[in-house]
Amino acid sequence: MQPSFLFMSIIAKRVHNFVAMNTDRLLRHLALLTVGLLYGANFAIAKISVPDHIGPFALIFIRVVVATLFFWMISRNIREKINWKVDGRRLVLCAILGVGINMLFFFKGLSLTSAIHASLIMTLTPTIVFTMSVILIGEKITPLKVSGLLIGLVGASIIIYQPKGVPITGDWLGDLMIFLNAVSYGSYLVLVKPLLNKYHPITIIKWAFTLGNFIVIPVGFSQFMTTDWSSFDTTIWFSISYVVVGVTIIAYLVNIWAMQKTSPSTIGVYIYVQPVFAVLVATLFFEELFTLKHLIASILVFIGVGMVVNREKIRP
Repeated sequence: MQPSFLFMSIIAKRVHNFVAMNTDRLLRHLALLTVGLLYGANFAIAKISVPDHIGPFALIFIRVVVATLFFWMISRNIREKINWKVDGRRLVLCAILGVGINMLFFFKGLSLTSAIHASLIMTLTPTIVFTMSVILIGEKITPLKVSGLLIGLVGASIIIYQPKGVPITGDWLGDLMIFLNAVSYGSYLVLVKPLLNKYHPITIIKWAFTLGNFIVIPVGFSQFMTTDWSSFDTTIWFSISYVVVGVTIIAYLVNIWAMQKTSPSTIGVYIYVQPVFAVLVATLFFEELFTLKHLIASILVFIGVGMVVNREKIRP
């Protein structure tokens, strides 16, 4: 083999490996960005139907049941068994946090508060991911990260607080439920990562939703049965379909695929795009107000979470 040909072969191989590695990285980040866009628009789109036309728990009932059937259907060719003795407890906890509590608290909270409030509070998720990582996997605590956690919490408190005499654009109970949803989702991101290192992502999401039905069905069945389906117009059906297909089936599939090779902290970073699109959709199409208080609170939240993830290593 001629030296020049050998040299060109080595260069071609390295270029191929570089493109392949960066293409994979780009796809993962585009996937996470897509999830952020879907969730961001959901804050306003879901409010088209919730709670005036369908109860939040009825919508979750539809969302989880339909998604469970879909995930079982696409997993038919993935013959993989869960080691329930070793991983059963973690998977059950992921179902409780990532499907049950997460969804029920989010939609009930969203039905009580504004899309802008909800989206800004959700930006605390990266801070919560760090906190759960410290508790569950012993991540190192630093003064910078603790300071960021406190600043982020101050920002969320400003959003929730409603002084007397000021027009209310949100509801404290709804804001609290959104915050608890963020805690639940942040915990889920940390807990599910070890399972994704052992099993196919479809297997994990299939069982998480299956187990989540045991929480969602008892809570949402009554609202589902009393829903006046005949009153729904095209816009309402679009809103419900977006929640079921967009932010459940598509978002969960794309998100869990990206999580296989991405750290929980990186996943949390993409929560930042949600309020941007949530505020844009809410102000342009739903006449919600973005006040000075929201601006100050969002700045504090972003500063706080930025400090928390400042030293995180984001894997390519």
